[in-house]
Amino acid sequence: MVAGACLVLLTALAGSPQEAPLSYGEGRAASAEQGKVLLVLVHGSDWLPVGERLLRRCWREPGFGAGVGAVLADVDVLQSGSKRAREANAARNKGWDRKASGVRTFPAVVAYAPDGAVIGALQGAALDRDPATAASQISAFARRCQRWVQLGGEILAAREGERAGEELASLVERETLGLASSKGLMDALRRLDPKDAAGHAARASFPSWTDLVARATADGKAGKGAEVRQRLEAMLGNPAYTADQRAVVHLALGAAYRRWEGHDRDAGASFRAAWKTAPETIAGRAGMRLYLRGYGGPSLVQGWNERHTRDEDRWWALEDVPRRLEPGSYRLRLRLTRGSALAIVGYRLMSSGGVLVSNEERTWISKESPVHEIRFSVTQRLTDVAVEVRIGR
Repeated sequence: MVAGACLVLLTALAGSPQEAPLSYGEGRAASAEQGKVLLVLVHGSDWLPVGERLLRRCWREPGFGAGVGAVLADVDVLQSGSKRAREANAARNKGWDRKASGVRTFPAVVAYAPDGAVIGALQGAALDRDPATAASQISAFARRCQRWVQLGGEILAAREGERAGEELASLVERETLGLASSKGLMDALRRLDPKDAAGHAARASFPSWTDLVARATADGKAGKGAEVRQRLEAMLGNPAYTADQRAVVHLALGAAYRRWEGHDRDAGASFRAAWKTAPETIAGRAGMRLYLRGYGGPSLVQGWNERHTRDEDRWWALEDVPRRLEPGSYRLRLRLTRGSALAIVGYRLMSSGGVLVSNEERTWISKESPVHEIRFSVTQRLTDVAVEVRIGR
């Protein structure tokens, strides 16, 4: 409801006099006084147009701060201008620490608690280039940050009142927000749940995906494949880990297998498991690319390669076709990119194991006619979809 109200407010006030955002120091003071989250827009007025659109369309709009329930300030990171302008800008930005803020790319919206602690940030690709869409993202982000602050008070009150169950529940909820972790989190989890019966400590202590994959790769290359397999399979046996974390473990296991001679099939299976376990995550997408590129069947992303064309008259399932299709018309375009010619021997559309569309007429694609389109219509919603193509020479 806050995001919708915020967008309505922006529309209603279009053309109204624009407000000047607070400086970082002014924002910190107002945040502490009002007990509200401080949102700082980090932009570059002389080199980053998308940041200026956010400044103009959101930060300077009267009522935007009230709509998202936060104090607004901005930090301008200049790359040019006169010495006087740079000095004046540096004075206005006084107190802001880029390294402590966690900003790595621009534009960014950094959230601070009333006590000055960094809560989290939206930056780079996480912020839509359209100001209206970005406004909705910022509103949702602000609500999460406000809940983060509120939970901090609930954790402290539960701890002082020796209500261990409430403290544990609030700590866990705070971690699910995807913002800054509570100080002393692991010690608190061990104190409140010494046996980690709920798996909270295991999930909270999970290593970063880059560290886990890098270590597995190095161990596989160093001839420690059996050791890393035992370690990672033990992690997969822990039911506490989330699907996202399990995808990272599968990805790391695939990376070790890839460096372990004679384990190509295991590598492919692990990369595919990472993809299927959490397809929308970083580990899932990386697993998909690695699996399709080196181990899997033909795909919409990677197409065919030489290993797919060695066996004539074999049905190949396109591995990354959507598993669900809504009613409509669909086209599958086959393009010859290498070689002189390839025969499309047949294709079929399947759902839940049943064949809905089938065609086994031979069609050639060649250098002279390199493209062939397969068209089919879907009249009802399909699940467990498979599209298979048979190729020959």
